[in-house]
Amino acid sequence: MSEIIYAQGTATVSLAANDGIAVYTRGEAQVYSVVGYPNYPESESLLGTVINGQTVFAGTSAARTIRIEAGSGDVLYNVGTNPVVTEQYAARLQGAPGVLNATGDLTAAMILSGIVTSTTAAAVTADLSTGALLDAAVSIGIGESFDWSAINTGGANAFTVTANTGHTVVGAGAVAASSSGLFRTRKTAADTFVSYRIG
Repeated sequence: MSEIIYAQGTATVSLAANDGIAVYTRGEAQVYSVVGYPNYPESESLLGTVINGQTVFAGTSAARTIRIEAGSGDVLYNVGTNPVVTEQYAARLQGAPGVLNATGDLTAAMILSGIVTSTTAAAVTADLSTGALLDAAVSIGIGESFDWSAINTGGANAFTVTANTGHTVVGAGAVAASSSGLFRTRKTAADTFVSYRIG
């Protein structure tokens, strides 16, 4: 999993001997080697500029410190003997989807799986995880969010996402038969979330 530097941010990364670093951005980033000498202030030597793509900076036989400065776009980086930023290829971990085939709780674990499926043999009311339970299950800050999908795989009935204590819904919660809905869940305060229907 790669680390992220948000737009206009910087990061200082310590590399072990023989470790390289892969840097990816859709904008522009400057990559420096931090050089230090006894009795002199540290200085930086430009290793290269990454523009709209990925560049791998090879390891050296000695440990070193790298400084990355992001431009107008976010930067992803990965460290190792054969580093690569896999996220640029849309590679991501996807566990088994959550399943809710009857009216009940749409738990934090189901939502955080990224995909929830339902056969909807009968109409399904999916009560969102409470804000407190979701906050205990996920480590995000106020204003941060994550996306998840509800897929109604069959039947003639709707799968309807509904609010719960500390967790509201904005937009249509009903996902029609043989269709899907995309939601973005945003933390607005401690134990408080809003799930927006965005697709």
